[in-house]
Amino acid sequence: MQKTEHIHLKCSDSPQEYELLILRQEQVCFDLEMLADQLPYRVDTLAAKKLADTLHPTLRACQDLEEAHVFPAILRQNVAIGPTVARLRAEHAEDEDHAVMVAESVMRFIRSDCRSDADGLGYLIRGLFQPLLRHSAFDRTVILPLYLQATPDSG
Repeated sequence: MQKTEHIHLKCSDSPQEYELLILRQEQVCFDLEMLADQLPYRVDTLAAKKLADTLHPTLRACQDLEEAHVFPAILRQNVAIGPTVARLRAEHAEDEDHAVMVAESVMRFIRSDCRSDADGLGYLIRGLFQPLLRHSAFDRTVILPLYLQATPDSG
């Protein structure tokens, strides 16, 4: 598994930070896919541990920014987007729960001498990164442009 570069961000609500968080979330998804592809025998356990450790915080950072700044800004601009925002918020809860399960399962797998449940772990990992990539693509192509429109002075 390749070493994931960590993007260090200052705390702000800028569209640029939001875009970097989306990028970071997508990188985590690519790393998860690589881990799933390496199961059961080619796993770099140190890289897998680092990935498990960063999974939830990465999701949380992006979701926190969306919840606190992005969604309120775009809702002020266009109240009709409300049902879409509600769906995204529900996805956040599902993704967060799934991320915790994946991180815990990865840690159990790399600590175990018996790697018999690689198929189950691979399925669990793919069940997170595939919808998360779709969510990130929607954030990038729809939500980010709306946020840019709602914060014109951020350019």
